[in-house]
Amino acid sequence: MDPDSHTLHELLSLYYPKLDLSEYPTDQEIETLRYETKYFRRLLYKKNNQIHNWENSSQPFILYFQGGGFVFGDIDTYSGFECHLSKYQNMLIVHVELRHVPEYSLEEIIQNVIQVYQFLLNVDFNIHQRLIGMGDSSGGMLWIYLLQWIVSNNKPVSQGVVLHSPWSHLDFTEENLYDYRDNILSVQLAFNSRQVALGKTTYWFELTDEQVNKINPKRNAFEGFPPLYITAADGQVILDEGKGLMHTYPLFHMWIFKGKCIRQNVRKWIHVTLPIHMRSTLNMAEIETNLQNIREPGLCT
Repeated sequence: MDPDSHTLHELLSLYYPKLDLSEYPTDQEIETLRYETKYFRRLLYKKNNQIHNWENSSQPFILYFQGGGFVFGDIDTYSGFECHLSKYQNMLIVHVELRHVPEYSLEEIIQNVIQVYQFLLNVDFNIHQRLIGMGDSSGGMLWIYLLQWIVSNNKPVSQGVVLHSPWSHLDFTEENLYDYRDNILSVQLAFNSRQVALGKTTYWFELTDEQVNKINPKRNAFEGFPPLYITAADGQVILDEGKGLMHTYPLFHMWIFKGKCIRQNVRKWIHVTLPIHMRSTLNMAEIETNLQNIREPGLCT
């Protein structure tokens, strides 16, 4: 783990319990986990009350899908970070209040994000021209699933999507989660969150291919995707890999230097990804509209 991530991990360990679930958690355990994540994230970020009108046809915005392994995360958990993001990007952030397991099935959650996108298109069929998608962890997986649905149904895609430490699928093993040892996502929390999504009587390795395909994005099905900016702890795609960093480290840019660098790069990337007539609304004259101005992935000085 890099020094900044290690320091933040140690600091969180002093004041907050490690986020975790048992293999078959009770309702009380799930509610406790939701409360703990909400509590410490709200302390890390202070909110501001600046509000933009997302129905303004000249206002670009970010459509954000929260992480949380489909089990936790809500507007209260993310509002502080999203306020900081809105102020820094000078863009409206539209937070999607996703449903959770076990109250809803994973298939219902996937349908939920599809319905949200359909609603936006009903409000303004050209809304994709001013829309940047963003999501972290399991919210990144929902964006991948939504993009595949958009392409397969011939709907207009967003201008670009930023994915922070996304789950690309649910068939992970201990081997490809070996580096998750921070307070945000442990190997056991990932496994147990998946188990909650499946239910108490269903096991991942007993699922049929048909059942897996209903809840996993299609593999290698990225044709028609918009430009992507992907940050990872291990269309046009910029892959910015941060080895040894915390899960979803760009969300902790105030404590992790690499996260601050990613924030700057994403700001520039969004500016050059949006249509030219949308860029002027961002008031970012100091940003050169040149992709070469984005630091090479993995480098931060």
